[in-house]
Amino acid sequence: MSEVAVKELPNNWQEISLGDLIKLEYGKSLTVKDRVETGEISVFGSSGNVGRHDQPLVTEQCLIVGRKGNVGHIFISHKPCWPIDTVYYVIPPKGLDIKYLYYQLGHLDLGRLDKSTAIPGLNRNDAYKVAFKLAPLDQQKRIVAKIEELFSHIDAGIEALNKAKQLLKQYRQSVLKAAVTGELTKEWREQNKDKLEPASQLLERILTERRQKWEEQQLEQFKAKGKMPKNDKWKEKYKEPELPGAEDLPEIPEGWEWVSLQHVFDVITDGDHQAPPKSDCGIPFLVIGDVNQGVLTFGKTRFVPQSYYDSLADIRKPLKGDLLYTVVGSYGIPVRVDQDVPFCVQRHIAILKPNENISVDYLYHVLSSGFVFKQATEVSTGTAQKTVPLGGLREIKIPLPSTLEQAKIANDISSKIDQIERADENSSKKIMLAGKNKQSILASAFSGGLL
Repeated sequence: MSEVAVKELPNNWQEISLGDLIKLEYGKSLTVKDRVETGEISVFGSSGNVGRHDQPLVTEQCLIVGRKGNVGHIFISHKPCWPIDTVYYVIPPKGLDIKYLYYQLGHLDLGRLDKSTAIPGLNRNDAYKVAFKLAPLDQQKRIVAKIEELFSHIDAGIEALNKAKQLLKQYRQSVLKAAVTGELTKEWREQNKDKLEPASQLLERILTERRQKWEEQQLEQFKAKGKMPKNDKWKEKYKEPELPGAEDLPEIPEGWEWVSLQHVFDVITDGDHQAPPKSDCGIPFLVIGDVNQGVLTFGKTRFVPQSYYDSLADIRKPLKGDLLYTVVGSYGIPVRVDQDVPFCVQRHIAILKPNENISVDYLYHVLSSGFVFKQATEVSTGTAQKTVPLGGLREIKIPLPSTLEQAKIANDISSKIDQIERADENSSKKIMLAGKNKQSILASAFSGGLL
């Protein structure tokens, strides 16, 4: 059944079925190896221009309509082109302005006609039933001119909003840079210098407690085996992480110390390297795609059996208060474990368990900085898929202030980033509204409202 319905239209307008106006022609396959990329002819797929060739399939200007994949997406080509087999192409008939057709097809949202369950697809017989509002040619041209005038104002606003969003990203990094150099808390530090414990003392306490804990664990193991040591030679097996040299590092405030991540995290490991068994339910198993937005996402996660989770070493079980850090592919993304939910991760995600004397919020913000990301890039290996090895991750250097200043820095960063995120969200909403305004303009255009 056609969508055509009797509606009040401007004089001399017609409402007809799309199939009575145009013909959706099938594109033709042209594999990548068969293309001549030095050619001047654009090759179109359902996502737009996908390459070049030296011969056209269509010699006239035409519209490209997504048939498979990006169903209903519309593109315009004013020059000869080659539409491939994932699209239809349309050569406008006499009396139909190509841009008028372009804007109205986009407004009609042919993608809504997709009925497939696997690969999205558009049946042209369904498209032919859609109602099209045809104005006289001179009015078509006036409508197109008005649409483009109004769209240009909206596009200018969107461009300004996108620039603002980019500036917010830059400002975010400048805040983090000010934090890791001590500039962010310079005045506060001067006002509170008599209350601040030197970071060297904090570090000494961390390392002393860590060694004592290791010795206690070793003694428990000796006791369990029934073989207590005769002397203290066994203590020599303990390897204390070396402090990084400060020669090539930026200057930091007096009382701060340069440390490696292995100094401030008691554990830096990753997910199990063996492929886990699958399960329809049980314990969530997170992969890069579940954390690459910087937050834990459990909505589409897969599961592993409880027995598999129970068999994992405790260090491979993330707990609330830990941090995750992506180390393969989309590397360099820190994620707070802010939920008290049992889960495990793939080996592409590092698990960092902070020392109890260090602010986890401070560590999170430092790991988010460009200073740390640059180091992660420098130690990464591979070409097609970059990988940050755990050994390199442990050696990444960060500045360590006193406990009080860590808390102050974390609080100040959070406050500023909250403002940034609110501004960014506001810009995103305005961009979405601009898109809706375009649809309102098109709705008005194709009911005669712009004449």
